[in-house]
Amino acid sequence: MELPDLDPILSFIIAAHTAKSSTLVVGVTGGVAVGKSTFSDDLARLLNLETGLTVVVVASDGFLHRNSVLEEMGISDRKGFPESYDARAIEQFLTDVRSGSPTFVPVYDHHTYDITDTVIELLPADMVLFEGVNALQFAEHLDIGLYLHADEPVMRAWFVERTRGLREAARSEYSPFFDPWLDVPDDVFLAMVNGAWEMVNLPNLVDHIEPTQTLAHAVIEWEADHGIRVITFRESL
Repeated sequence: MELPDLDPILSFIIAAHTAKSSTLVVGVTGGVAVGKSTFSDDLARLLNLETGLTVVVVASDGFLHRNSVLEEMGISDRKGFPESYDARAIEQFLTDVRSGSPTFVPVYDHHTYDITDTVIELLPADMVLFEGVNALQFAEHLDIGLYLHADEPVMRAWFVERTRGLREAARSEYSPFFDPWLDVPDDVFLAMVNGAWEMVNLPNLVDHIEPTQTLAHAVIEWEADHGIRVITFRESL
């Protein structure tokens, strides 16, 4: 099967930018491990090559509450759910971005699984790709919404693969999150990873992420080999 490329998405975004005089903000969302970060980085690179415009990727992970705050709130086991993010800070960030004002972005460290003390200054850009599981929950602050879809068993397999990779990386680069799991038997580790999917990622997908698909201007469906099955534009938006 010949898979479609991203040309329709590029053309759609470029046309939207041409019609707008200020920063274009594109939201990219989908379930955990569906490939939001990689897709956003690739899309930013292609947009830059096609137009020469400045395109910046910002992850919503930086707006998670710190682990200590989540613990105080009693929602440590709901990390990634809407209430685990600082929604007010996200709204202010997107407002500043769309107005062309410089702003600062908190940094999330995937080795420690927590917010760092580092912030990055984001200067005005031509386009900003805001990616994360909750991106389209802020659709009123976005110009374009993109939803990445894969079948649930495929996403689960990608999540397991990614988590295994992070544990292996922790053998050479210390990670306080994965260190306790380094010597755990593989079957026990696999059970833990699948349990995390069942108890956290799957409910979040069904209850909070998938419902935002109706807010997307385009839905990009992935095959298990990471190829694109189809791109569907929603004409009604």
